[in-house]
Amino acid sequence: MCLKASSEFLQLENWIATLITTYKDHPTCGLAKTINYYLGRLLHHDDIQFCGEKRCEYLIMQKFWGWQARNYTVKQL
Repeated sequence: MCLKASSEFLQLENWIATLITTYKDHPTCGLAKTINYYLGRLLHHDDIQFCGEKRCEYLIMQKFWGWQARNYTVKQL
């Protein structure tokens, strides 16, 4: 069971959702790196420890966006 998240944690989640939506329309390496950065901040937030399921989802997302950022330049060649 997850406890109620802080407003800071919810703001990070909303910001990540906004960044992902933007990436769908305008994919760039920098944006993928930014998404990965904010996922890292979310994963290091104190509130993440209260919900293991969300933590697993965000870890998977961070791996994907890290891969996306590393391979972006390869796709452009």
